[in-house]
Amino acid sequence: MPLRTVCKLFNKEYTAQSVNFVSTLINEILDEPVAVINKELDRKLIKWQTYDMFTLLQPVQMSGGMIKLKINLEYLRITQEFVVNPFLEF
Repeated sequence: MPLRTVCKLFNKEYTAQSVNFVSTLINEILDEPVAVINKELDRKLIKWQTYDMFTLLQPVQMSGGMIKLKINLEYLRITQEFVVNPFLEF
């Protein structure tokens, strides 16, 4: 995803400061995984496991011009299955 586009989503110009803002948001998301404790999924007991929403494939830098993420489909499924009121609707 182009960083210019992401900055526009937040009504910010494409500057080093706005790229830093986006990077901070991404790091906050990465610091908030979902933990699954003693739940059964596909007939397997998950005793304790954390799931991140996505994996950052390369650091967010103005020189790179892009944000490269890999969305974790397990996170989406876990959220749909176990979270009472998920932010994401499927």
